Amino acid sequence: MPKRSGNPAPEPKRLHEYQRALAAFSRVASAVLPTERLLHYVTARVSRVTHIRHVKVMHYRPDKGDLLLVAGVGWKPGVVGNTTFSLDSASVAGRTMQTSAPVIIEDLPNDPEFRTPPTLREHGIVSVLNVPIRIDGRTWGVLEMDAEEPRSFDEDDVTFLTTMANILGVALLRQETEDKAAETTAEHARQKSFAEVVLREFQHRVKNNLQTIISFLALQRRHASTPEDRDRFVSVMDRVHAIALAQDQLSFETGVSNVEFGDYLRALCANIDPRRDEVTIEVETHRGALLPLDRAVAAGLIVNELVTNSLKYAFDESGGIIRVTFTMAPELGEACLAVEDNGRGMGSPRQGGLGLRLIDAFTTQLDGQVEQEPAEKGTRTCVRFPLPL
Repeated sequence: MPKRSGNPAPEPKRLHEYQRALAAFSRVASAVLPTERLLHYVTARVSRVTHIRHVKVMHYRPDKGDLLLVAGVGWKPGVVGNTTFSLDSASVAGRTMQTSAPVIIEDLPNDPEFRTPPTLREHGIVSVLNVPIRIDGRTWGVLEMDAEEPRSFDEDDVTFLTTMANILGVALLRQETEDKAAETTAEHARQKSFAEVVLREFQHRVKNNLQTIISFLALQRRHASTPEDRDRFVSVMDRVHAIALAQDQLSFETGVSNVEFGDYLRALCANIDPRRDEVTIEVETHRGALLPLDRAVAAGLIVNELVTNSLKYAFDESGGIIRVTFTMAPELGEACLAVEDNGRGMGSPRQGGLGLRLIDAFTTQLDGQVEQEPAEKGTRTCVRFPLPL
């Protein structure tokens, strides 16, 4: 039987060392380690257990069509990270890549089927055992141990090295998966960040334009000749301001501009001048309600008209409460936006009034309907409209 190089341990002890090495590597491979450290660990562990000085990991590079020596022990400076091996059938590592099976050579310099790479010749390599490193059905590379003396590798050696390569493959697959997940997350974050920048710039420009309109209306109001004209300018300014407030609640998710409608309603009602302290405006909304920008603005303008109408006509000197509620019924695919006051009641709405025409127009935009509902005291108006799909 050919001489085993490196003073290998007796059979029972060798198998015990193999088992311990596999168990230890399994624990290491389950930890989060940089790929470079993981590859160095496996080569150092194989060398220590097998008593073979030269061990290496070669990684297949599809773009280069070769194998790069990416980790190893026992090699001269400059070999690791720079040395490449071909993939043809006369290359020991190339044969492994082609067949995805272990290759054993006991006397490489005199084997007519294989050529000796310059690096192996310089290190005096005689016997070689290598196995494929498989990841998710593909060959990632080759794990190889190179002996300087003739060595007859047996089935236990092949099983040990193959198992080490399999454990390494699982660890590399996990790292690849985690890296891809991190890249995907980073790319999504970059896209979201870019979208947010564009959105903020859009919001800024829209708000500036709306503010310009409000400033122009305020200037025209000062030149109005009658109180009625001044009130009309104020009403238009309030409507433009309602649109501007929606921009502050705008978010951008999955390519759709949405408004957090609860926050929008609270901001909108907080900015409607009650005209006297005796009137309180309360807001109750469905938590986490998101509406597309165009629907949120239409609904907000409806609220602006209804609340303003209550402030003008619903109360006597004692004041009262205006309650704005927004509820969603996803099971029905419907939302209800209601404005209710506990005032003296306003009777039937005046046909043809501008406020009523605007409410009807915005309700039509929502594909909804306006309902005057019974109230214990005062007036309750509910606008029902379908939720966006």
